[in-house]
Amino acid sequence: MLDNDTIVALATAHGVAGLAVVRVSGPDAVAVADRVFHTAEWVVPPVSHRAVYGILKSPTIGETTDYQAIDEVLCLPLLAPRSYTGEDTVEFFCHGGRAVSRLVVAACRQAGARPATPGEFTRRAFMNGKLSLDRAEAVADLIHAEGRHAARAAIGQLLGGLDRQLTSIEQPLLSLLSEIEGSLEFSEDEDMSVDPVRVHGILTEAVEKITELLALAPAGRLLRDGVQVVLAGPPNVGKSSLFNRLVQEDRALVDDEAGTTRDVVSAVVEHRGVRFEFHDTAGLRQDAGRVESMGMDRTRRSLNEADIVLHLQEASHLPLDAACGNGHDALAGTAHGQADGAVVIRVGTKADQDIAASEGYDVLTSALDGRGLPALWDTLHQQLEGSGLRQAVGMGVVLNERHQHKLQVCREELSLLLDQLAVGDPGGEVVGTMLSSILGQFGEISGRVFSEHLLESIFSRFCVGK
Repeated sequence: MLDNDTIVALATAHGVAGLAVVRVSGPDAVAVADRVFHTAEWVVPPVSHRAVYGILKSPTIGETTDYQAIDEVLCLPLLAPRSYTGEDTVEFFCHGGRAVSRLVVAACRQAGARPATPGEFTRRAFMNGKLSLDRAEAVADLIHAEGRHAARAAIGQLLGGLDRQLTSIEQPLLSLLSEIEGSLEFSEDEDMSVDPVRVHGILTEAVEKITELLALAPAGRLLRDGVQVVLAGPPNVGKSSLFNRLVQEDRALVDDEAGTTRDVVSAVVEHRGVRFEFHDTAGLRQDAGRVESMGMDRTRRSLNEADIVLHLQEASHLPLDAACGNGHDALAGTAHGQADGAVVIRVGTKADQDIAASEGYDVLTSALDGRGLPALWDTLHQQLEGSGLRQAVGMGVVLNERHQHKLQVCREELSLLLDQLAVGDPGGEVVGTMLSSILGQFGEISGRVFSEHLLESIFSRFCVGK
């Protein structure tokens, strides 16, 4: 695939809709449009950013004026460099529908464009300097955002949120490297050495800022994947009933027979801008049958992947721990142990009954009348306060695993350099070499330093047309 040829793809989702957008980008984008677009108002070169109404047709080749009409469209030329990709681009706004959009794409291909690969438009935007690599990744996050906070954080990063944070770390290091390299140009008898106290201060500040950024890594995962909430507890405690209440639909089967839930049932809910994914699981108990035990194994796997566990117990006059000790939940310890690293919220169920008691529970609920549901939602949101989620949204920072790994490497190398400075002056050449390596790692986050393999791994995850 060449970065200097002309590509075409459907830029909107497949399916029936009022409109579909077909995007053509590359050096021959205007020529392709000229072969398929028919209107008296069309001129070559066209006026950039001015939409024109006309008929999209089968390609006109040579001197022939015969054509087959495909659809009524608006044609929007976006000439370089004022386009998404930074090169000549033409977008056709046609009627939505699988057949029409397919025919429009096919006509553009006949006229000289080739099918775009996944993420190729955004890749070209990066290669042409329209986007940094972290901002290009934010495009994918914005497309796939399913919660209000996730969308806000992604657009914040697309507008340069993470880039600003990285620049605030990089610039002092770049200035320091330039100063060190400049001092090496002078002879040894001239006093042009860099103040070690100032060097220590700059490196220490960089480590602190990287640590602050890395503290937002959990928030990035929560924004991207949603908060994983697992409902666990003994059979017949009301897990499925509470699950249905939380997701506001009858997704899980409810019955008085113990062991009704055999598999994990999941549903996604957006609440106050946060995406929660709830998982109703099989009840944990001893003496379960073979099929029920298989369901319990899936419960334990879900607990291992949980961010928050709602550990349900039927509310009684006994405190929760005492109830567990009396065999009310013989596997309560298993539920807590399997959820290692997750927050466990103790939820008392069936609080509408006269025997309900609040002692030992974080929240009392009733799936029958909805009692305690607002308090449970408040508790769920309170558990996210330490994740840095709101801070990440405000700053426009959505760290992914690639960003996190590179930042960890930079912090480790900076800490190593600080250790060397603490035991003596390692020399300007050593400090300069290590700083160059660290700045190279930073460059891979923003895309100032990249490889073909890196670009392929990132943009192959994009959809075709973006």
